[in-house]
Amino acid sequence: MPTAAERASRLRQTIRALLADYQQRLEDLLPLRQLLKGSVYELKTRCGKPSCHCASPQGPLHASTVLSWSERGKTRLRALPAADTIHLRHLAENYRRFRQDRAALVKLHNQILVAIGRLQRALLLPPPKPAAKRKS
Repeated sequence: MPTAAERASRLRQTIRALLADYQQRLEDLLPLRQLLKGSVYELKTRCGKPSCHCASPQGPLHASTVLSWSERGKTRLRALPAADTIHLRHLAENYRRFRQDRAALVKLHNQILVAIGRLQRALLLPPPKPAAKRKS
């Protein structure tokens, strides 16, 4: 069984490793300048006109690039101009990365706090024994 000093040393190493991971996640998150909540994707639909090529079962569907996001519990869609698609897709990916890194930071923070609590318990000394009473 490891001694208290050995446990404390291992816990310090664990905390340093968690801190390095925390720092890396933070460095990944900080450079992001603009975020766009949602997903950019191609939506294929039928227009509903009986004479349109999309009305037949094998006919090609109408395609448009859209941004989909949630607002007050409802999914919203907005058609995007072709010129903006790449830029907006990049901003949506920034949002996704930001949220993932933020969630990872919360998890790492909790792991660091747990490790610090264990380190405290490993370093904690018992109270000293009472002093011997002097005989008069």
